[in-house]
Amino acid sequence: MAGPPGAAPPPGASPPKGAKDASLDGLVDARHAGPVAAALVASGAFTADLRMPRDQWFRWKSGILAPCGCNCRRLNAVPALRRLVDDALTDATRSSFPDADYIIAVAHAGIPWAKTVAERLDLPLAYVRTEAREPGGPLVECSPGTGARAVIIEDVVAGGSSVARAIQAVLAETGIRIAGVQSIANWNFPEMRDLLARWTVRAITSYPQVLASAHEAGMLSQADVGELLGFYADPRRHRWHSGLAGRTLLSVAFARNTCFNS
Repeated sequence: MAGPPGAAPPPGASPPKGAKDASLDGLVDARHAGPVAAALVASGAFTADLRMPRDQWFRWKSGILAPCGCNCRRLNAVPALRRLVDDALTDATRSSFPDADYIIAVAHAGIPWAKTVAERLDLPLAYVRTEAREPGGPLVECSPGTGARAVIIEDVVAGGSSVARAIQAVLAETGIRIAGVQSIANWNFPEMRDLLARWTVRAITSYPQVLASAHEAGMLSQADVGELLGFYADPRRHRWHSGLAGRTLLSVAFARNTCFNS
């Protein structure tokens, strides 16, 4: 299992024997991918239980149902790991988008991460609401100026619909141009690649690194990793192994008390 809160995460390792990385060239920041993946596991932000009964699986924002999930809010409870991710996100944003002069968060989960990035890079900050304050009202808050090139910050990108909606609001309501999208994790789903194909999309880490860290921590067996590699490669079409329907009292209790936002 993961180490105690506050402990330094183990160094990121290569995927377990037999695992194959997806085509993530250009998406993931290799300098930080392993340590940030380990932080997600050590903090409890990422979890997976393939023995969880199907009726207790996590429903993601994108509508996907799975026995795994990632809630980056949990990083905030572990200051050492939160700082590690803040440092990596700031460095990745600076490296990938050196000419950007605005930071825009996707509410709600992206706001605390974007605020830190904007503060450290000394850039103005705005955010995109999930819904307008009143019918017909704007979604983009903080009165951003015009002519800037903004980086959209999100915590986890799965299907990409939340980010696409934020980009649409920024383009419709402001004179700001989009430099690209930066997140802590991006699962590189096929639908995300299609939906955000027009934009430069970057992340610190993705599923091969996270699954490798979960395997090292004892959360996942080799067989579990193989199953989840297949799921993350194409979640809408993945056919789960029939043995995943087994029930345990531990997994039922765990699922009932856990909420994920992916």
